[in-house]
Amino acid sequence: MKAVQPCVVAAVILLLPAAAFTQRSGDPAYIERQLNGLQQQLADLSARIKELKIQDQQLQERLETMRTNFEARLGQQENGAKGKAR
Repeated sequence: MKAVQPCVVAAVILLLPAAAFTQRSGDPAYIERQLNGLQQQLADLSARIKELKIQDQQLQERLETMRTNFEARLGQQENGAKGKAR
């Protein structure tokens, strides 16, 4: 039995999905399933983006609160240091 050349195996692996796609691409049921899958993925990604935007907003608010608190504490320390220096 002859050994199969690796390049032949690679060509077959690469061409089979293309051949299968060509056969299925004209099938309306296949196209509809593909579109439904894409619509579901789009809906899932849109929901995830919305979640991430909410998380981002919450983090921005927390960061602003921390910045404000830090500035207030820094101001208190500076005022306290000025009072002690007199």
